[in-house]
Amino acid sequence: DIDSQRLDRLNSAITRAAEKGSRNSVVMLDDLAVVVDVRQRTVVTALTAQQGKERVFTNIDSVVIA
Repeated sequence: DIDSQRLDRLNSAITRAAEKGSRNSVVMLDDLAVVVDVRQRTVVTALTAQQGKERVFTNIDSVVIA
């Protein structure tokens, strides 16, 4: 679950990524890494910092720290 404040930050991060021409991005949102299809404004997957240990993100062209 994500509260409205974090959702607003996520939307802002996606907008910033889109303005830079990103297509697929990882948004770092506190302890959450959210993989986003920027053009479709769709969350592909979300991992907590603990779940993401030793994971590799591929096919992304940007990282946004929200």
